[in-house]
Amino acid sequence: MFSLTAHADDSGTAVLAAGARAAMTMSGGDGEGVGLVVRQLAVDARRRLSGGEEDDTLHLSGTVRGTEFVATLRDFGEPVTGPPDGVLALLDAGVATAAEARTDGTSNVSEVRFALPAHNRMLSADTLEVVPEDAAPSPEEVTLRELRPEDAPALTRAVYRCYGWSYPNPSLYYPDRIAAALESGDRIGEVAVTASGEVASHWGAIFLSPTAVETGGTVTDPRFRRRGLAGSLGERLLARLQDMEVLGRLREPVLTHPATQQIALQEGATIIGAYLNMTHPIQQVGITEGVQTSRGSLSVAYSALRPLEPATLWIPGPYEPMARMVLAASDWPRELEHARRDPDCPDHGVISTTFNSDNRFGLVDVERVGLDLVDEITTALHQMHRSGAEYVQVRLPANQPALATVGAGLVELGLGYASLIPAFREPVGSDAGDVLVTQWIAELDVEPSEFVFATDAVRDLVLAVVQQAREAGSRGQDRQRRAAHRAQLFAALEG
Repeated sequence: MFSLTAHADDSGTAVLAAGARAAMTMSGGDGEGVGLVVRQLAVDARRRLSGGEEDDTLHLSGTVRGTEFVATLRDFGEPVTGPPDGVLALLDAGVATAAEARTDGTSNVSEVRFALPAHNRMLSADTLEVVPEDAAPSPEEVTLRELRPEDAPALTRAVYRCYGWSYPNPSLYYPDRIAAALESGDRIGEVAVTASGEVASHWGAIFLSPTAVETGGTVTDPRFRRRGLAGSLGERLLARLQDMEVLGRLREPVLTHPATQQIALQEGATIIGAYLNMTHPIQQVGITEGVQTSRGSLSVAYSALRPLEPATLWIPGPYEPMARMVLAASDWPRELEHARRDPDCPDHGVISTTFNSDNRFGLVDVERVGLDLVDEITTALHQMHRSGAEYVQVRLPANQPALATVGAGLVELGLGYASLIPAFREPVGSDAGDVLVTQWIAELDVEPSEFVFATDAVRDLVLAVVQQAREAGSRGQDRQRRAAHRAQLFAALEG
């Protein structure tokens, strides 16, 4: 949409901010907010141009991506470790929706997304009613086909007819976001539609990476149930994913009811972990009475859509017991290796961070392990904490030998095991793209007595995840308490 280049000085910063402000205003959004964020990005880039020998030019581009305006700043200073604190504060205030910072091998890239008016336009339910579970079956014929962008409003209406405002995936209440994701290829789906174009049933998938998708969003209008529509749509969706050479699918069965866990297991999936306190409090019709009092926790299931190539895993010791549980329950061709005394890795790794203000969700994505892994993740976590994050995931490359050694102390940062995902990234050489996911949670109020498990193996894995999360989360408090007691002792001795 637009591109500007300027020097990292006061005049250049003013030019970049003005250009971003004008572009956003022309797109119908809040130009002042974008201008303020771009100014913060430019100031941070100038601070990292501290040596004097770097190229001090800043490159700003802006484009409309679906229902959001995206501002991207490139600079050639010291490696970026995350969005600057000033930008994170603006995210927390709702000025922007998400921010990401990374290096791409040639420059630092800071990307911030802003909501356009359509981004927050929800379904209008004035003329809609929730269809009761015991509604009379409809004889109307339906057609099975791919979900199209123009179907987005009909899909949202179908979600409302089934669940009112209680569906746990709130993105499906925003038709413009659905349409934008379909147009960009971030989402695909299969639907059963009536002659009038109303959606009777849906099953979809969201791309988490080029090789892995999360499937779900499965809804069927009560009047069209018991026809096998969901099963047929699921088969069509899986066939499309296999044609697209997707390697694996993930699902997130709820932990408050065993049905979705059982379905995943019956279809050959492996439960690979649990994401604790990951989502906003939700209401599940027929499962929980009213809205939950705490954030929601989910189990995680993985199914390979193509045979996995053999690979070696290098898992840090604290996470190895859970990894072994997962491997024991799967048929993946994976072997665990022990940590090396002198890992062969660069001094500096490759890492990116993303923060989404909607769900107060942070993501730290480690692409290459470096000797600075602990320092970089510590910095990223501190930024997330200050920005009000409720939940942070750290993705780690599980096929890189250095991880078992350099990552051995990550649990001391409050990171517990979350999941182990094979072939999550595109394979490169001996790196099969497997990812170890760890998690930090702000509140340790996870209560497993409220969970219901499909099998004893699922129970053992989830309870191990909960136990480690509690231990990892309390370590910082224990260290602070011990330091306070030591200070008391030394004060008495000095007296």
